[in-house]
Amino acid sequence: MIDYSSGVPVYRQVAAAIRDDITAGRYRPGAWLPSEAQLSQMYEVGRDTVREALAYLRAEGRITTVRKRGSMVAAEPTREPHHIPSGARVITRMPTPDERRDLATSAELREFGGMPEGVPVFEIVPGPRKHRRVLRGDRVELVVEDASASE
Repeated sequence: MIDYSSGVPVYRQVAAAIRDDITAGRYRPGAWLPSEAQLSQMYEVGRDTVREALAYLRAEGRITTVRKRGSMVAAEPTREPHHIPSGARVITRMPTPDERRDLATSAELREFGGMPEGVPVFEIVPGPRKHRRVLRGDRVELVVEDASASE
C-alpha cells in the first residue's frame, strides 16, 4: 500500500488512502475515523506520519478534529450564492481567532470552540467607502457580476 520508493511523502500517501476511503463511502460524513494508533497499524507507519496525514486532510477541509475525541469526516456544506459586485476585490485567507468564533455555528462553538481549523474566509472589499465583509469559504459560492450586463 505505502510505496517508500515512489518519491511521494509517506504522509501524503496515507492521506490519499484515507481520502480514497472517504470518497468510496467507507467513512461517511459525520463518521469518526479510526484512532491515530489504529491508522498507524493499518498503514504500518508511525503515529507522527498519521498526524501529518490527518493535518493534510484537515487543511483540505475533508475532516475535522476534536481534541481527545479524534477526527471525523466533514459533511459537505450547503453553499449559498454571494454576488460580488463588479470592481470588488476578494481576498482569500485564514480567519483570525475572533473570526473563527464569530463565524462559527452554535454547534461548532460547542464542539470545536469555533469554526473548524482549515476553513478559509473570503474578505470582500466592494470599493471605497463601503464596508468589507468576511464570509466563510466553505459556506458560500462567489458569483461575479458581469460589469457589461449592468450597462
